[in-house]
Amino acid sequence: MKKRAILFGMFHYIKSHSISAPDLPSAEVDVKTLEKKLKQLQFETSSYLDLCLKDIEQEIHKFATTAPCDSLNIIYFSGHGGHSRGENYLYPIDFGINLDKGFSIETSAFNLNRLYPSFTRKVKLLIIVDACRDNLTPAFTGNFSEMIAPQNTYIAYATQFGDYSGCTSHISYFTEILCENILTPNISIDQLFTNVRATLYLKHGKQISNSVNGLMSYVTLNEQTESDDVGQAILQFVDKYGDMYIDKYGCFAGDYLIFIDAAQYCNISVLDAIYKYKKLDNERCHVTSSLSESHEKLITFWVMIDHGLKQDEFYTWQYRGRPIRLGEIPPLPLDMQKPLPDTGKEIVVDFKIEIKHDEILILTNLPDNFQFHGKINDSVSFKNIVVKNGNAKIPLPDNAIEIKSVDLYSELAKYTDVDSSIVGDRYRNLVGQYVKFNPINGNSIEFHFSTSTDSSV
Repeated sequence: MKKRAILFGMFHYIKSHSISAPDLPSAEVDVKTLEKKLKQLQFETSSYLDLCLKDIEQEIHKFATTAPCDSLNIIYFSGHGGHSRGENYLYPIDFGINLDKGFSIETSAFNLNRLYPSFTRKVKLLIIVDACRDNLTPAFTGNFSEMIAPQNTYIAYATQFGDYSGCTSHISYFTEILCENILTPNISIDQLFTNVRATLYLKHGKQISNSVNGLMSYVTLNEQTESDDVGQAILQFVDKYGDMYIDKYGCFAGDYLIFIDAAQYCNISVLDAIYKYKKLDNERCHVTSSLSESHEKLITFWVMIDHGLKQDEFYTWQYRGRPIRLGEIPPLPLDMQKPLPDTGKEIVVDFKIEIKHDEILILTNLPDNFQFHGKINDSVSFKNIVVKNGNAKIPLPDNAIEIKSVDLYSELAKYTDVDSSIVGDRYRNLVGQYVKFNPINGNSIEFHFSTSTDSSV
């Protein structure tokens, strides 16, 4: 399948009386950055900066009429944009002066709906618009501009209707996130822009990209076939020698030492060896895992850290004193990254301790049914301490006990009856100095009180 792309960046807008359209230096960077990524994906590319309307129309017509059947075609635009009367528009650099001359928006800007008829052959079309979707001036306020994707067309917008597309002078938020994700192999275009949407919101808090999918088949920008002869060699090695390692070194140590040797035998990293084995072992046992490769490798890494994996002063990983080739530690997947609290629902967690003769009273702004466990004086354990009406009580097992310290930890969100509409999924709405984040379980509470300093940390 032939892969083609045409990119437009509108930097210097011609000054006019009709609208105020500031220059967009990020548009030039957007085009150059994305074009490099597309070339890495084997796309034939052409890019244009600061075109007037007639030139945009001419280049798009040429691009569309030369598209081979069943080709994958990308049209990218970075610049000012907007809507009017149910239509979405891209603004060329002469948009304002065209309006000054009395032209309508329809004849001064490029209507997205004019793209589709230009393609006379059956092709796959991806339209990426990094532009605002609000109005440059109230004079052109319009109604909701719904995006409609024709057959085998996918439209990705940097923002939702009526909102802006953020940028710096260096690059736009949307295109930056797109370039970070676009090389991911073997994911659909739809999944790619879902990942972009999630990362964009996670990083910048407000902007939510939007898309409409009219593709009739699974399409990926970076399709790679897998050949796992190495995985089969790992599987056979572990099956043949695994029991011997466990008998000699014990369960956990034996498990990892066999994979360290298998990885060395096949000249790959330990994390890759373990992942390949688990994948093929699941397949032969007809087990379907919901975890991605990044999830699997991160969990393996954390478990190995708990069982003796260390790094020396030369940044060499060692397991039980043996230097190993650990492999790449993946970045946190989106669903493991720290979520933003729901807007307006943030709870800045606060505590106050009152020590009485038969109990410890915890005063807090946490909601009802929030549960804790912990220790008194680092030795006496307690659990199932529940918040009611802004306080929780820890009974003292011995009235004569001298309280030196209290350590308080929250139960996991999934094990409590606290109202999720208040605290959010995985306690996402909790913020402040006592809130700790864990990639698997989300936010939790950690509160340490010491009478020696009369303070908490």
